[in-house]
Parts: sequence; C-alpha cells; structure tokens
Amino acid sequence: MAKNAFNQRKELLSKNLNKDIKKRIIKATIWSVALYAAETWTYKKEDIWRLDSFEMWVWRKMEKINWRDMKTNEEVLQMVQEERSLMDVIWRRKKTWIGHILRGESLLRKVIEGRMIDSLLHYACCPE
Repeated sequence: MAKNAFNQRKELLSKNLNKDIKKRIIKATIWSVALYAAETWTYKKEDIWRLDSFEMWVWRKMEKINWRDMKTNEEVLQMVQEERSLMDVIWRRKKTWIGHILRGESLLRKVIEGRMIDSLLHYACCPE
C-alpha cells in the first residue's frame, strides 16, 4: 500500500521540487501509510528486513537510482542526506503505545501483565 501511495505522488519524481520538500512529503504521507498500526505489530527478522528494504526503495526511487547503477545503500543515504530511520520510528511508537496501555486500567493491560489469566483461572477453580 505504501508503494502505491508513493507511485501516486508524481511530484516526488519531478526535478522541480526541492529535495528537502520531497523528504518531508515522504515522511508525512508515505511513512504514515507504511507504518499504520505498526506499534502493535510483532516483528520477525524478515519483517525488519522488508521494512529496511522498503525504506531504501523509497530513497532510490526519489533519486531515480536504478538497481543496476551499483550504488550501495550507504551511498544512497549520503545522496539524500538521511539515515535509516523507519525502524527507529517504529520502536519509538511501540514504546509510546505500551506506555499508554500500561498507564490505564484496561483489559489489554491485564492481558499484557498476565493478570487476565489469573482471573480466568480463579473463576474456573472457584466459581461464585
């Protein structure tokens, strides 16, 4: 979905637009599509690899760098004057989300803390 969102934004590929503005558009629109509800996802190595690959794909497309140009990821990041940040954003969101959940008194908090299981076991053993 995020690749579709990128491809629909034709101005990201134009030479008339400043590189800093392109990066701001990407971070505001494309990242929001790519990271929708990312704080609740469970990550495997493959998922992290895919997100890193997507991030590099976006920067390469923005700079119109073909994979046959033999540019390393580090060279591309230097060209766009960026660092890898997509996973950092996700980890920051996960920390914020878990903090939000643990501050409240909700069913989700009980499940995360393991108190829901205790409540269910107590009810199964000793119904009132």
